[in-house]
Amino acid sequence: MTSWLSNITTAGDFVRNFLSFEQPPSRVLQVKPGNYSDKIIHCREDALVLYQTTDTQARVDVFEIVLHRPCTETLEQSFSLFRAKTQHDAEVKFLEFKDKIPVLVTVAKELCNLQSLQKLCDAISQNPSYTVAHLAVLFQLHDHFQNDVIRGLLNTPDVATGMTPVQLAVKEGSLRTVQALLAAAPSLESLDHEGNSVFHFAASSSRDIIVALSAVSVQALNCRNHKGHTPLHMACLADRPECVKALLLAGADVNIPATQGVPGSSPTPPWFIKDGLQTHLNKLYVQDMKGGGTPLHWSCSREVVGALVAMGCQLDVPDFDGRTALHVMAVRRRLECVVALLSHGAAVNVADAAGDCPLHVAAREGDVPIAQALVAFGADLTWCNNRGETPRHCVPAGKDSLLYVLHAVGAPRCAPGTKGCDKGCSASENYIGVAPPTPPSAFTRSHMHLLLSEAASALKGSRDPRGGRLLCLDGGGIRGMVLATMLWELEKATGRRVVDCFDWVAGTSTGGILALGLACGKTLQQCLCIYFRMKDEAFVGMRPYHSVPLETMLKDELGADRCMADIKKPRLIITSVLADRKPAELHLFRNYRSPRRLLGEEPSPRTLDGGELESPPAPEQQLVWIAARATGAAPSYFRAFGKFLDGGLAANNPTLDALTEIHEHNLALQHVGRGSEVCPVSVVVSLGTGLVPLSRMKDIDVFLPDSLMGAARLAAGITSLGALLVDQATASDGPVVDRARAWCSVMGVPYYRLTPQMSVTLAMDERQDSKLVNMLWEARAYMHEQREVMFELAALLTSMPTGRC
Repeated sequence: MTSWLSNITTAGDFVRNFLSFEQPPSRVLQVKPGNYSDKIIHCREDALVLYQTTDTQARVDVFEIVLHRPCTETLEQSFSLFRAKTQHDAEVKFLEFKDKIPVLVTVAKELCNLQSLQKLCDAISQNPSYTVAHLAVLFQLHDHFQNDVIRGLLNTPDVATGMTPVQLAVKEGSLRTVQALLAAAPSLESLDHEGNSVFHFAASSSRDIIVALSAVSVQALNCRNHKGHTPLHMACLADRPECVKALLLAGADVNIPATQGVPGSSPTPPWFIKDGLQTHLNKLYVQDMKGGGTPLHWSCSREVVGALVAMGCQLDVPDFDGRTALHVMAVRRRLECVVALLSHGAAVNVADAAGDCPLHVAAREGDVPIAQALVAFGADLTWCNNRGETPRHCVPAGKDSLLYVLHAVGAPRCAPGTKGCDKGCSASENYIGVAPPTPPSAFTRSHMHLLLSEAASALKGSRDPRGGRLLCLDGGGIRGMVLATMLWELEKATGRRVVDCFDWVAGTSTGGILALGLACGKTLQQCLCIYFRMKDEAFVGMRPYHSVPLETMLKDELGADRCMADIKKPRLIITSVLADRKPAELHLFRNYRSPRRLLGEEPSPRTLDGGELESPPAPEQQLVWIAARATGAAPSYFRAFGKFLDGGLAANNPTLDALTEIHEHNLALQHVGRGSEVCPVSVVVSLGTGLVPLSRMKDIDVFLPDSLMGAARLAAGITSLGALLVDQATASDGPVVDRARAWCSVMGVPYYRLTPQMSVTLAMDERQDSKLVNMLWEARAYMHEQREVMFELAALLTSMPTGRC
């Protein structure tokens, strides 16, 4: 069937066919040039002509836009692009066409066909504000972007949207078009009316396009659009993980939150992944990228978290729902990532858009270890979300062990009238969940302890009220976390820093390191973080561990050049053992003049057959980090530190040695006429690193074997006997505590001994997160159980005069 246009013989036939709407007015038709020789020309622009035709019979004017183009040497082609009943409609369309179609068909003759012209006219009708360059992009005229006319318009935005041709090319997703445009050197810094840069459009395109753009310019890579989103946020929203990775490698700043910012809020420091995380990109959990945030939100391992934080990724940047990385790790139940974030200082009490803090999330997920970790780092048990729910309220039914975990550290029940409560949180119920089994423990002398306390109280009036307050911290390796947890609770009870509550602080091994850290200005939360980082960085490989990571950490945290004498308060007694002689000697690192020096007895080198035995330097020359390294030089765990071994070999509970030192120091002051400075002890607080469960020992017999079976028993006996001797040599509980309590009772000095019962025996180099957070929870639960003692102690410490120490 031939087209209706080929049957037209008169102008009247044309008009009648047009009016019958046999063809839409915007349908491009191929026509005979001769049909227009007698038509009225209303407008002309190069080969584009607006004709006016009158149907005398119907008395109707018809306006038609025709393109005349000599596309070949032998044949001239004409195309009817548009027909209208009114001159206005035709002129409007002619104005849309006149600056674009003649130029494009001249530059790209391949457009001069029925199908291409139809697409071109439709594109102009749909986007009337597009320039020739925009249309060249749409039609992928790669070979013509260098044309002077098109190139001159490459930086001209679309009036309606503000989008430039290169932004359009990126939006269309054609890599070849983008590459051809970039060869013409357009600007990549322009923003559309919504504030979007070329990288915002690239965020949902492809990795290759982002790579091509970033090779030219990254100036607009981190700008926000009017919704507060950077290109990285857009890639996350579009759920395009490959684009997210490409933007990160191009230098996207992940510390920009996905908001327009709050007036007066401090901006986060910029952080770029470009130069540091290429090896970790494939370890990110791409399913979480659509939620926004930073690579910390998408991390799957402790190693990735550590690498990101080390390079400057901010810990508490929110994602689109206001969740921090800690929220996401709690949702994903990644304990090692939760611990890694907490140990680097992630805020534990930050609410998301729903008002949930990470503990709400952990409670809702029913995850006991993560809940324990959050509690250990100070999660607020009373926090209410937007629905008025506390973490205890969020514990699912049937999670009885988790309910008890929260109850044991003081999580309150819901207020009367709260909706949705069950027996675990309702104010009218008393169910507390299911407690773990009680571990077997050593025999206690509670009745004798009471008698000793009463005897001390009877002598209280005879003591100098201006005396010194003494804190003693036991050794125990990684179990020093228990000390930090208990001291944190003491700080909450007193409202003061630990170093402001005591005049003397004595510490052995991990207790000595903790004492030095606090005296150097570290907070207890920071100390807890250091412990977790230390076990990941220092307890690496086989024992004995390399000392360099530990020593590097001590220098970084305590100061490489700080001396003991630089610490003015409190007075520190840090134990160690001088093992370059026999018998070995207990050595005390001090930040004050020792009793011998007060008496003028300057220590002099002692000469033996093997040479001189030099004394350690005075506080003015003694570096703090060296004292920390020396007190923690545990045999078989770390190599010996020069002539020093761990103080726990001689005084794992330093209470008696500290009392002896203070008494001798006061006597020396009196002897040299400085009696006004005498500072007798007025209260002793001794903290342990946990009571291990009672267990049965077997095969401690050591004998001369007479068979293979006997040899095996001998080996087992030697092993058991060795462990028993080490335990007794480093004991910090039992008789040593009884002696300290009795001595304080005789002096009329209140004595407080706090150490939680542990459910399992943990090695001093324990690295398993689940065991460590359970240990910390047990310490918190113990301190909650001892809250009346804590209130009593806090009142005593805060009411007691500082004294003359």
